[in-house]
Amino acid sequence: MTAIVFTGPTLPTAEAAALLPATILPPARQGDIWRAVHEHRPVVIALIDGVFLHDPAVWHREILWALTEGVHVFGAASMGALRAAELAPFGMQGVGKVFEAYRDGIWPGFAEPFEDDDEVAVIHAPAELAHKPLSDAMVDLRDTLRAAADAGLLTAPEALAITTQLKALPFGERSIARLVALAADTLDQATTTNLRAWLPHGTVARKRLDALALLDKLRQFLADRPAPFAAPFRFEYSQAWHDFVTAGDALALDETLVLEEARLRTDDWHDTARAALGRLCAIAAAPEPRSDDARLALDRFRLARGLTRRADLDAWLAGNAATAEWLRRAVRDEAGISASLTLPPPGLDNAIIDHLRLTCRFAELLQRARAKHAKLAERPAPEPGPLLDAALGWYAERSNWDGSTPAPFGWTDEAAFRLAVWREYTFVRAQA
Repeated sequence: MTAIVFTGPTLPTAEAAALLPATILPPARQGDIWRAVHEHRPVVIALIDGVFLHDPAVWHREILWALTEGVHVFGAASMGALRAAELAPFGMQGVGKVFEAYRDGIWPGFAEPFEDDDEVAVIHAPAELAHKPLSDAMVDLRDTLRAAADAGLLTAPEALAITTQLKALPFGERSIARLVALAADTLDQATTTNLRAWLPHGTVARKRLDALALLDKLRQFLADRPAPFAAPFRFEYSQAWHDFVTAGDALALDETLVLEEARLRTDDWHDTARAALGRLCAIAAAPEPRSDDARLALDRFRLARGLTRRADLDAWLAGNAATAEWLRRAVRDEAGISASLTLPPPGLDNAIIDHLRLTCRFAELLQRARAKHAKLAERPAPEPGPLLDAALGWYAERSNWDGSTPAPFGWTDEAAFRLAVWREYTFVRAQA
């Protein structure tokens, strides 16, 4: 069963891989959890480390989305503990002391509220140097000073005084070495000497301990072969989420390979690229679709492809290397484009005529339209009743219009649509 673990400075990649059969990824950035679900379809995601200073941090909504996709999401130690505390009511599971402190708002042994994200922040080396930490987290320093007090090396007030001084520093300047320097300024020489001698074996790596506890829990969790997570909430597909997904939608391997094949087919590529460009412009100009519009767009999508059963839809998605999330996004875009056609922008009719001429379809349509016009010039317009209803039913059987709307998309005048259908029906029957 696939597991994804995001880690770095808290627990080295090689060590994590040795402790749990999983795909080990570097500290998570915004969009990484969304991409991990798309690319790996994991059973569980474990978030330990995440970036936050120079890159956008993991977004809460992508974790919520992963939960609604049936993925179990755990967090511990660092960024994972923060997000787990924030999203525990929605089903993200936290492990360890850091998570519990963020959840409860208090670090054991200290009176002040525990809520700052800098408590777990460190600076670290780049990936080429295995994300080696270059500072120590405040939570590690807190637990180390508490352990020193418990061991009789410091009094509780002395430990608190040094903790307060460390907390006042920028997170990148906090370290065991700085702790010793502050102790030398605060304590007598004998106490400082004893503390310095104790630290090599007494330092508490709290974040590391929590990360190890998380991996241990995941081993047990995966051994039970869990069912997909059942989210206790409904994920809202907002415009902000649509923009986020679109911006971070890097091509998967299958999509990259297909794009290469398409580019090699020079006869089709130009038309494909032009159509895609037009689609992009239409999506950008489209209004926000209503939920009813999106459901109708999904029905049209399935009907046009004969995907009446869920099994047929799943097979189509698998054959096109597409996910349910892709389908939701594509249908949403289609609904927006269709909504645009109900109130077409100025110049659309002229642009369609240009397109028909450029694609060599205008002359064929013109020839048929002239023949129909000549044949029906003396025919009166139909009155509402059984004959017109029969014509509309005839048209529905031969097109993708199912009669659920007054007219198909592309028609802004219902009366004009009904007249056009009557004319087509009469013309075809006259030729039979």
